[in-house]
Amino acid sequence: MDHPVGPNMHEPDGKRQHCQNKRERKLKGVRVATTDDLQTHERVESSWYELIAGQLHALIPKIGIEEASAQLYKAYELICRDSLGCPVEPGTRSSRLNLDGTPIQFALALGHPTVPLQFLSEAGDPGMSHTENRAFIEETVRALSALLQLRGDLDSILGLIRRASAVDAREIDPDRGGTFWVGAGFASGGKSGIKIYINGKSGAPSARWLKLEDFAAYFGAAETHRQLRQLLAGKMTPLGMAVSLQQDENPNGRIYLSGYGNSVSYYESLLRHFGGKQYIELFKQYTRVMLGRDRAYPTQSVVFSVGFEQGADDPPDVKIEFCGHCLFQGDSQARDRCLRWLTLRNIDPHAYTDQLEVLAGQMSPTKVNTHVYLGLGWKKQRDYTSIYLKPQPASANTADA
Repeated sequence: MDHPVGPNMHEPDGKRQHCQNKRERKLKGVRVATTDDLQTHERVESSWYELIAGQLHALIPKIGIEEASAQLYKAYELICRDSLGCPVEPGTRSSRLNLDGTPIQFALALGHPTVPLQFLSEAGDPGMSHTENRAFIEETVRALSALLQLRGDLDSILGLIRRASAVDAREIDPDRGGTFWVGAGFASGGKSGIKIYINGKSGAPSARWLKLEDFAAYFGAAETHRQLRQLLAGKMTPLGMAVSLQQDENPNGRIYLSGYGNSVSYYESLLRHFGGKQYIELFKQYTRVMLGRDRAYPTQSVVFSVGFEQGADDPPDVKIEFCGHCLFQGDSQARDRCLRWLTLRNIDPHAYTDQLEVLAGQMSPTKVNTHVYLGLGWKKQRDYTSIYLKPQPASANTADA
């Protein structure tokens, strides 16, 4: 049974209060946006759109990104106003983002870099055709790029997204479950960015691999993709691709692959190729904490991804993420292991615990409702921890707590 780590889990209250006071002085004269600035939708009350807007409103001051609040709300409106206008009830719309169809996730990257608030959502009206959805994505990406002043040749990037999202017209329902998801991330200091995720699970296996190859080649990583495919040896399959646009970096691309039933040592062998002994040792520490005794057995659902920056000669970024439903008995166990890992890495856990408080409330010991995927990654050869969380309606996580 897992237990919370000791009293050193949090930074001293005095230090946190000092940071709060400093932020309040900095914010004097800055207009902090509220949910009143959001354009409402006309379809339904008590929707996901309203629920998530309220959760964002609660998170902004906790995370300390008040200066970016107006941009955050506008980005949320552009991405989610049409897609989240459905009742907060299971089965009201189809989405592959979560097992129960919830059409949005929150995420954190803690370490290097730290991005304390990210969300990834279905985008556009769920009734749109594939062609209409793609047109909506292009319009939204242009609007978000202008809003957040992001770098990159949009015409070229959108051309890549069109190729990566092409579907076989002979398929009866090529857009089933969603072709695109769009997200935005915000950090202190006004830094922000967006991510466009393209579902790569449609089509024949050969066509799916060709899409990944074309995608990697766009970022100058064709050789990396070739090596990766050889390393996979039939153990992983294409899952999707994502383009990230930032204010201070060239566009980034990432390819995602899914595996099931592979040993932990198999993923260590992948890390040996991309990062060497240092990556493997840290991954061993991570799996000892997060998997516990299950480390000795074949893993269940795992996502391995490789990222590339346009025009950069750096080694590719890698990340390994585990399905929370497969790892933990309940959300309370997931929380305890996450806190133990963050303490081991000397990472401030407040961004994580604040999100849990707002998104989920009390943790269930017998159900994994909130922790979706958890992983370890490297960006520019510096490690970070990723945690994906599914927002809960009020009291959803307390029934059997």
